[in-house]
Amino acid sequence: MPDNVRATLEIPPDPAFACPAANLAGALAARAGVGQRECMRFQLTVEEFCICLAGLTEGLEPLRLVLTGKRHQLRAAFSFVAAHLSLGALNITAGQQVMTLEENADALGLLLAGKAADRFRLRHLGGDCFELEAEVDKIYPPAVPVHAPNALRLPLRPCIAPDRARLTQAAALAAAAYPPWQCPQSFRTPEQFADMTADGDVACVLICDAGGQTAGLMTWRPCSARALYFSGPFLFVPPDAAPGMAEAVARQLLEDFLAAVARESYDIVLSFRPTAELPRSAFEPLGELQICAADNLIQQPVVFRHLREDNGLAVWCSPCMEDFLRQTYDLLALPRDILPVTEPCTRPRRASLLGASVDQVRSLGELEPFLDGDDLATNLAAHVTALQAKGIRTILYSMDLAVPWEAAQAGELRRAGFVPKVLLPQGGQADKVIWQHEQPA
Repeated sequence: MPDNVRATLEIPPDPAFACPAANLAGALAARAGVGQRECMRFQLTVEEFCICLAGLTEGLEPLRLVLTGKRHQLRAAFSFVAAHLSLGALNITAGQQVMTLEENADALGLLLAGKAADRFRLRHLGGDCFELEAEVDKIYPPAVPVHAPNALRLPLRPCIAPDRARLTQAAALAAAAYPPWQCPQSFRTPEQFADMTADGDVACVLICDAGGQTAGLMTWRPCSARALYFSGPFLFVPPDAAPGMAEAVARQLLEDFLAAVARESYDIVLSFRPTAELPRSAFEPLGELQICAADNLIQQPVVFRHLREDNGLAVWCSPCMEDFLRQTYDLLALPRDILPVTEPCTRPRRASLLGASVDQVRSLGELEPFLDGDDLATNLAAHVTALQAKGIRTILYSMDLAVPWEAAQAGELRRAGFVPKVLLPQGGQADKVIWQHEQPA
C-alpha cells in the first residue's frame, strides 16, 4: 500500500462534471488499494454530492474537491459557497421521521450520498463558505484470537517504531482483555488500528518486557487543535505476575505517553474511557457519563490533565446552562470570559442538520450539530426516537461553546430530555459541553 494518495480539482457548479469527478474518485480508490465495494461507495458519494452541491452553489463560484486515499480510509472534502444552505436530507439517522415524502423525493441524491458514506461532517468556514467532508472506511477482517504473555520479565522497555504485526497484536490483546466501552472501535479490527497508526490518525506507546513480549499499550488522537483524547492504559500482565509488575507497566506507559505528547503543541489530554489501571492521582476528574456495560448502566469517569498553563478563553453561554458552567469553571479553576447568548426567535433556515454516529456494540449514539434550523426540536426528538429504536441506551450530544448558535440550543436540549454532564476544556474550537439524554437506571 502506498502512502496517502491525494488529488485536488476545481469544477464549475454544473452536474455535468459529477461523472468525471466520480471517475477520478474511482482511480484514486484503486490506487489506494481498497476493495471494489469501498471503491463503488466512494464513487457514489463523490458523484451524488457533486450533483447536489452544484445545485446549491451560489453564482459562478467553483466547487473545490480534495480526494484523499489513506491505508484505512477514503475521504472527499467539498469546499463551496452557499448563501442559504439547507441539507436536511442528510439527517440520515432520523430522515424518514423529519422529512415529508415530497422532500425525500427531491433530496434523493443527498440521501444516497449520505448513506453511501460511513460518516460526514459539515464545517462553516465563515460567511457563506462551507466544507463538507465525507469518509468511506476500508473493510477489515475481525480480530483473530491471540495469546497473552504467560510471564513478564524486567526490565521493561519502550517498543520503538512498532511494526504492523506488533500493533495488530497489541490491539487484539486489548480487545480480548478489556470491555468494548473502554476500547477504541478500531481494536475490534486490529489491522485497521495498525493502518490508522501508520496513517498518523492515531498514535500510541507500547511497552515490552525483557524478552520482547508486549506488556502494555496506550493510544491517543487529536480532538481539537489544542487537546487530545487518550485511551488506556491497557495492560497484558498475567494474574500470577511478580508483585508490582502491573503498576510498573502502567507507570511506564503513562510516563512515555506524557513525554511523547509534551513534544507536541497540545495543551491538554482528556479521556472518556480511562481504565482502572490509570493512576488517578495524575489526572483531574471532569465528571461522569452513564454508559451501557454488559446490559447494565454504570457511571464512567471522564478525566483530564493540563500539559501547559490555561491562559483563558471566551465562551458563549445560554441562561439554561449558566449555573452548570460557572460551577464547573470554579471547580476546575479555569479562567473563562462567559458571553451571554439567548435562544433565537427565528433561525436562518427551516431544516437543521445533526451528525449522528452509532456504535451498536457499545450501545452508544453521538449527536453533533452542523446546521441550526427551525425544526431543531423535532429533529432532536426524531434522532432520540430512532436511536432508541435501534436499542441504543447511551445518547450524547456535543456542543462547542465557541459557536454562539450551538450554545443557544441549551433550552431545546433540556426540553428534549438532555442534561449537561461533562465539560471538556479546549475540546473543540473552545470548550465543549457533553450533554446526555437521561435514561432510567
